[in-house]
Amino acid sequence: MNGPSRSKRIRLSTVLSKQADLWTSFFSPALARIARRGGTRIVVRSVQGGFTASLVPSTKEDLQVHWQEEPACWQPAASFQRLLRAAHEQPVDLELPSELTLTQSVKLPETALTSLPEAIAYGLPSWSPFQADDVYVSATVDEVQAGQAKVRLHYVLKTKADPLVARLGAIGLPADRLVIDSMPNQFVTLPTPKLARLRKARHIDGVLAITAISLALLLGSFRVTILSERLEEAETLLRSEVVQFRQMQALQAAYTSFAARRAAVSERRAREVGAYELLVALARHLPDGALVQTLEVGSSRGRVDLSGINPDAALTALRVIPILRNLKIEPARGSRSIAATFEFARNSP
Repeated sequence: MNGPSRSKRIRLSTVLSKQADLWTSFFSPALARIARRGGTRIVVRSVQGGFTASLVPSTKEDLQVHWQEEPACWQPAASFQRLLRAAHEQPVDLELPSELTLTQSVKLPETALTSLPEAIAYGLPSWSPFQADDVYVSATVDEVQAGQAKVRLHYVLKTKADPLVARLGAIGLPADRLVIDSMPNQFVTLPTPKLARLRKARHIDGVLAITAISLALLLGSFRVTILSERLEEAETLLRSEVVQFRQMQALQAAYTSFAARRAAVSERRAREVGAYELLVALARHLPDGALVQTLEVGSSRGRVDLSGINPDAALTALRVIPILRNLKIEPARGSRSIAATFEFARNSP
């Protein structure tokens, strides 16, 4: 039986090369993202006087930061910025202090394990003095025997946990999940937008990985002559989907950047003093008979020319305006007026 011709061998080599390119381009990055998201998280622990936060499992950088109420910042600052970047793609787990946790063992029918959260919510008022809405609950199945399941419950009052969650969010590292006990993968999930985004991203990566695997299996099941034609169509479709996905990621990143810049501009504008606010303050504090001839307002300082008032009286009136500082009397532009320069006391963070 004659072997394949040289043209067929070239055709086979081209098809296999394209198959390898597709596998590398689509499957490997998606699988890497799935693996990276699956095991890494940021763990925050409440300690006396503040919090500690670290990346788990630890990396070569060993990112660990500390929050202290004095001077009210995360230290070291550079590590915190790297941790924030990691927090964009990883969940933030808040480990609650053990003194806030209550533990109780209950027995349930084995069939209840198929809908354990609902079973716990239904039975909690009869097992404890709390309603389901009063506590965060984590459950561990210790034993299943003779149709009965022994379940260990760990719960903490929301009135104790919510202030810690709110405080952590206020200082720049919002929690996505609560860790109530020390068992692995035992979390209470909070309804945060980031977790919804991460679940969607994992779904997209999973679809890409499954699609790539399915494509590889499909490629192996066809003869080479059919494969070379359909591979082009599959490659075009997959690349189009990936381009759309990357465009969506770019738009999301651009929106996040725009929102941050807009918040920074709004914050800066809130700190700046406007001409209208300054005119209102001058009208309130200048004595009768004093007139504003000229008002110049910059981002951090300004100048006002006054008439009908002597320099000492002008300084006395201007010093009680809380938004002004570093007042100075300078040579006036007119013979019957005086000039005062000043800096704003509310123009810097």
